[in-house]
Amino acid sequence: MSFRGTRAIDDETNVQALTSDWGPRESVVLYLDRCQVDTPSTVVQLTWAQVLARRAEINKVIDFGAGDGRFAKVGRYRRYIGYEIDVSRSAAGRLPRNARMVNKCAFSELINDADLCIGNPPYVRNQDLPVGWRERAAKILLERTTVKVSGLANAWLYFFLLSLISTKGDGLVALVVPYEWVSRPSSKALRHYIREKRWNVSVYRLLDDTFSRVLTTSSITIIDKRTTKGMWEYFEQTARGTFKRLPSASGSKHDVIEYAGGYRGSARPTISARRGLSPGTQEVLTLTEGERVRYGLRVSTDVVPCVTSLRSLAESCPSLTVTAFKKNFVLAGKKCWLIRTDRKISSSLKAYLDSVPKEKRKTATCLDRKLWWKFTMPEVPSLLIATGFRGKVPKLVANKAGTRAVGGVCGIYGVVSRKRQQLVAKLRNLDVSQSVVAHSNGLRKLEINQLNTLINQLTTEKK
Repeated sequence: MSFRGTRAIDDETNVQALTSDWGPRESVVLYLDRCQVDTPSTVVQLTWAQVLARRAEINKVIDFGAGDGRFAKVGRYRRYIGYEIDVSRSAAGRLPRNARMVNKCAFSELINDADLCIGNPPYVRNQDLPVGWRERAAKILLERTTVKVSGLANAWLYFFLLSLISTKGDGLVALVVPYEWVSRPSSKALRHYIREKRWNVSVYRLLDDTFSRVLTTSSITIIDKRTTKGMWEYFEQTARGTFKRLPSASGSKHDVIEYAGGYRGSARPTISARRGLSPGTQEVLTLTEGERVRYGLRVSTDVVPCVTSLRSLAESCPSLTVTAFKKNFVLAGKKCWLIRTDRKISSSLKAYLDSVPKEKRKTATCLDRKLWWKFTMPEVPSLLIATGFRGKVPKLVANKAGTRAVGGVCGIYGVVSRKRQQLVAKLRNLDVSQSVVAHSNGLRKLEINQLNTLINQLTTEKK
């Protein structure tokens, strides 16, 4: 966050005072910077259109994470109160006379009398949430709702739940949030809470390119507390800007693939999938062949083979062999070497890590470590599979090159060598495209525990 001039210095001092108990300053700045995604005016108008279709008169409006207050400039209401902790944002635009901004954290006041909670909560990953803010917000929500927020929840989910409890018993909530909330495990407690209350839910999936900086499909989600029939309905925006009804959350007649239970220790099945390693910053903790050579890092000693994407492999490729790895990753200049952290690092690797500029290691994960670069080394998986896909099923291969799975590539573990190709063939024969929720830009995403559900079905079915 950059500030200039006396006013800017005052703004920064104010932000620091309001966030002093959130955690390290660097992680707070990272969080605030990632909060600032402006809502397109068309989305603001579409959201208000849904509100006004349900309420002829609105008295009190609350907007948590209000930014420049753009939701105050469109709708029809008696009074609007927007909460924005970054005063440099809240002072950016003029508001109607019946609207005002409050320079406080959204979780600093107890509100339960709003007729409408509206807005676009900040989309910040759980890994980038300041520890102090997350713990305080989760505690407040637990006390007021008995709902325990998942540790994997992103920032918007905290604001979503806060909006629900800040409205009257017959109030309305209208938020711009990721469409994935309708199925993801991290939102399960939120969905259960809404279902218990039997509030009506309408979810309007927006076009993929609505937010250019956010790689997830967004939605306008309406929770109507006045109607308690417990109805859930889904819609999809068309190229003309209108909305058509969808038969289910997946957008098809098929139900969304169930999520297998989370596995820990001995409870994990012999064959199961795990997420690809998130090292903290792929930019510097994974290297291309050119970078490896330039810094004098040795294979096996300093770095090990890894795969961060399967896009360069042909759909028909059954296995990632040593030869295929060299051709499609090493010689192709892909990020294919992961620094080795499970042994004492060599002088060459230390020199490389010391040379990394501080600004390139300013991620919440790296800032939270004693040694910014040290992560637990992942095992070598039996199979590699991409989570994102556009066809019938994600791309997957048998892992004969002994590579580690990183980022958007996850691993399937515990498959004996002679049965790896058999499982690859079984998974490739599936069509899961109509049983998962849209992710972004035409991309669909098969989550880890959905994959585990499929693996369990395929590996336990009768021969």
